[in-house]
Amino acid sequence: MISADQAGWNGRKRKVGAETACLEIAGREPALVLVHGFSDTSRSFSLLAPHLAGRRLVIPDLRGHGASPAGTRGFAPADFAEDVASLIERLRLERPVLVGHSLGSMVAIEAAARYPEMIGGLVLMAGTLRPQIGEDHPMTIGVRALRDPISPANPFYDYWHACEAEVPADFLTMTAKEASAMP
Repeated sequence: MISADQAGWNGRKRKVGAETACLEIAGREPALVLVHGFSDTSRSFSLLAPHLAGRRLVIPDLRGHGASPAGTRGFAPADFAEDVASLIERLRLERPVLVGHSLGSMVAIEAAARYPEMIGGLVLMAGTLRPQIGEDHPMTIGVRALRDPISPANPFYDYWHACEAEVPADFLTMTAKEASAMP
């Protein structure tokens, strides 16, 4: 089974091109490209990866997240979709299935719409086609109040990473640390 070791996760990443860091796990095709949500990193799939043993997994850090630099281009789903398409080309993936969570779902939809010949399928989790979050929503208020440098102990992360099911503490600690490093 694939290890979900939190301490060693970042050490397993490699750069693909100048802009995208990703973690790759060998396995059978078609590959699954796991695309994380806003302020997350590839780590958000570290607890899922062991359950996908035997499949080729490609798990990028989106631009400005984790080990991928912010670069000079935009941060819209279309910009991230271009990065995903570039990653697919560079790794010579044959019609992978995009698995998107939250923002990653929007990125996966955008990539499939722009590059249908490259994408073999979609799995979408907790995404939306039209995000409609009001100005008075706790998430909007919390995100707007954040200022660099953000402490991983910021109370906002208690809200942002709230889970009903028990989640390993080392996973949540590393997730908050990586999210706070996002520019």
